[in-house]
Amino acid sequence: METFRRIDAWVGRAYHVVGNLVGISIGLFALAISIDLGLRQSGIGNLPGMQEVIEYALYAGVFLAAPWVLRLGAHVRVDLILAALPAKTMTKIERAIDVFGVLTCCVLGWYAWKNLLNAYASGALQRQQFNIPEWFILSFLVIGMLLLAIEFIFRIIRAGSPPEASEDEEGGL
Repeated sequence: METFRRIDAWVGRAYHVVGNLVGISIGLFALAISIDLGLRQSGIGNLPGMQEVIEYALYAGVFLAAPWVLRLGAHVRVDLILAALPAKTMTKIERAIDVFGVLTCCVLGWYAWKNLLNAYASGALQRQQFNIPEWFILSFLVIGMLLLAIEFIFRIIRAGSPPEASEDEEGGL
């Protein structure tokens, strides 16, 4: 079990880094949008492709940071009924929900993987300001589903108890 705890702690630190990077990127988006707006209002021009860069970065950020949010229990959930149940029953229901989460992530990840392979084989591109291979965009969905499935498995192993907070998770960056 000690090996699991070490792996779990390492994964938690990795999620924390990714979550902070996503948070920093959102702050940079606000700055970039403000600069773009200022440039447009002053008649100087604009930052071409900024909206597209932000769209892709938000898409990637959502899927890469989702396991961190799940780990922290910061996702949207309504547990009024669970809170009223005895601890053992609540733990069993939590485990069942986590099993359902693993299965859901595996199904979504499988279809995302199939679409990624099809997009790669066909050379499909997302054509806007930049031409981005569609397989690259789908890779974030595949990675996100894999990481979420792993986090659900970790939750099952932890049996409803929260991960031990590391120093990195308690503080900021």
